[in-house]
Amino acid sequence: MRLFLAFKAFFKILFNASFAQSFAQFWEKEGQPAPAPAASPHLLVEPGAVQVLALLQREGRLIDFLQEDIEKLPNAQVGEVVRSTVYAGCRKALRDYLEIEPIRQEEENSQVEVEPGFDAAAISLVGKVEGDPPFKGTLCHKGWRLTKANLPALSESAPDVICPAVVEL
Repeated sequence: MRLFLAFKAFFKILFNASFAQSFAQFWEKEGQPAPAPAASPHLLVEPGAVQVLALLQREGRLIDFLQEDIEKLPNAQVGEVVRSTVYAGCRKALRDYLEIEPIRQEEENSQVEVEPGFDAAAISLVGKVEGDPPFKGTLCHKGWRLTKANLPALSESAPDVICPAVVEL
């Protein structure tokens, strides 16, 4: 059956110019990969990032604060908003949904030793780094590590929405 179809296609291509042109276009498309489906805008964001930002917005209005131009506001007004809303709310969200611990336990500005085999992703060496560990230096920042996350479920219909727009009617 396929042999008969191949002969029929051969002669139709040979004697019918419009069919030959259509077949040539078809043949060119066959050799190319199918176009990738357009990505949904909802799939372009990491769900965990949306969850954390949504919590910080809901509890502390962090996104509202960071998106606001505060350059012209008096320091006292900014300080009050930060302390009463942003700081308190974001701190509550972190404590309620995330467990975070310092990477180093020593006090900042204390002398520390970085042992051989240290995790370079967890400890950043700055300054003049020469030789091999152990290294001795001053702890500039303890660092933070996420040890547990208990995030609420995302909206199935709009997983990229941090906070919906609000319209009063």
